[in-house]
This record gives sequence, C-alpha cells and structure tokens, in this order.
Amino acid sequence: MDEIFLKKAEAVLFDFEGTLVSLQWDLDGAVRETLEMLKTIGFPVERFRGMKYSALMLEAIRMAQEIGQSPARVRERIETIYDRFDEDASTRWNLRSGSREFLSALKTKGIKTGLVSNVGGKALEKAVSKLGLHPFFDVVVSRNDVQRMKPSGEGLRLALSRLQVPQDRALYVGDSLDDIQAAKAAGVRVIIILGEEDLKEELLPAGPDRLIY
Repeated sequence: MDEIFLKKAEAVLFDFEGTLVSLQWDLDGAVRETLEMLKTIGFPVERFRGMKYSALMLEAIRMAQEIGQSPARVRERIETIYDRFDEDASTRWNLRSGSREFLSALKTKGIKTGLVSNVGGKALEKAVSKLGLHPFFDVVVSRNDVQRMKPSGEGLRLALSRLQVPQDRALYVGDSLDDIQAAKAAGVRVIIILGEEDLKEELLPAGPDRLIY
C-alpha cells in the first residue's frame, strides 16, 4: 500500500477473515443450514434465495415480525449456527503473509488500527489471542457488538467513534462486496484485497478506492 494513500490516514480498520487471515468459513454450508432452520419455523425461504449469509441474517431479522416471530429470538438462532461455523473456520485460519509486518509498521507510524468483522466475538477474541494480534489493535468490533453487521456501516462507525477519528481520516481494508458497501455506508475509503470471497468482476462495479493483490 503506497505512502500517498496512507498520508492522510489517522486510522486503518481491517476486516478479519479473507483479509488478515485466509478465508475458511463454509459460506454455502452456513446458508443452507440457516435456510433449513428458518423453514422449520415458518419463514418463506424462497424469499432468501441467492442471499449471502450476511444479507440472509439481516433480512430474516427484518422479516421476523411479519410471520409472528421474535426478531431477537431469530437472531439468536442464526447466531448459534454462525458461531459453530466460526469455530470450524478458526481451526484453519492462518495469518496472511506480511500482515503482522504491515500492522507493526502502522503502529510505528502512530496510525490507529481496528478490527471490524462479521465473525462472532467469541471466535474473534480467541483467534486474535492465538495469532498474537492483540498489541496491534486499538479496537475490535465483532458482529455481536452491533445490531446490523456488514454490509451495514454500523461496525465501522462504532470503531471510529471509539477511536475518535473522523471518517475522512480513515481507511478500511477488506476483501468482499460487504466490505465495500459497509465502507461506503460509513463514508470511509476502502481498499480491497482480491482473491478471496468475491470476484474482481463483482467488486469493481461497487467502486472500491483501491484493489490490491
């Protein structure tokens, strides 16, 4: 990442899986299991066809009252499924080459850093500890810390609020369409690492500020 792009940055926020560590979450498996659960409690699952796990959870919570379900209870049931997929992925997460060195360089420059992830808090805390990343982050925001996870910008806004950094002085580094949409919603410049969750052809129309390999 070039110095010009970092010049005005007071904070750099990072996605976790697919960005700092390898993508290991069984995305399709989580969607299948969630749809099966929603079907058993009366959801018209055809309305969720083609949705990613993130959009699926948000839409199910929104739709819950329409079919006489508690939004909080629906979220809890989906969280339970996603927590198991977090735990499964955590057994295979490996830190990307150069991640630790880049984080260290940012700290040396006095740039604040944060983690904003759709991974649940329990698995995220365990992984950050296991990988020895705690010293590198000033704030960590998981899906359990927000009402609406990415592609909502809520997590990014929360992290910047805690860091006391304005949105125009921050960057977000991610790997997916959800990351681009969350950054746009929060008014933050976004850098996307190619080769993980979404294809370049899907990412470009969403307007990331920078694509890197």
